[in-house]
Amino acid sequence: MGKGKRNRKARSATRAADARRARREIAALAVALLVVGLGLFGGSLAYRWQVSAEADRLRGVGIPVTAYITDRAGGGRGTGIDRIEVHYLYDGAQYGAWIPCAGVTGCRSTPEREMPVLVDPADPQRFLAENGHTDGSLSFLMSWTTIPLCLVAAVAGAGLLILIIREKTS
Repeated sequence: MGKGKRNRKARSATRAADARRARREIAALAVALLVVGLGLFGGSLAYRWQVSAEADRLRGVGIPVTAYITDRAGGGRGTGIDRIEVHYLYDGAQYGAWIPCAGVTGCRSTPEREMPVLVDPADPQRFLAENGHTDGSLSFLMSWTTIPLCLVAAVAGAGLLILIIREKTS
């Protein structure tokens, strides 16, 4: 066998090995996208359900307290979620947290300085504000953009896996 033929075979084997390695790396990326996308999608839905259940529970057992709005942030273009900082006294101790100002669109006007909240007597750090938000409502899992972004990642991962599997079988 000639030297040129051996070099072509070696180059062909190297290309085949490189192609297998590239497929493995793309498959690993695809699996990561699929798992992370589905995991965050499921986590977002579960967290939303948990926050909603907590709000329902506090409507039944919460103790009414007056909270004071001490700060407001966001609401401008590129400044993040329109949010307010609320503080309240319960059983001689002060508690506070940042919560979304209002619904999906944020505050339409400057909120009043006082806001009724329902405080969990068993765990006073947990509360439900008059605007429907709880102390856990500001998590990134509560953002409506999380759900479609996670689905896009999962679909991209699944699509890459399908392409790799089709290429391997053909």
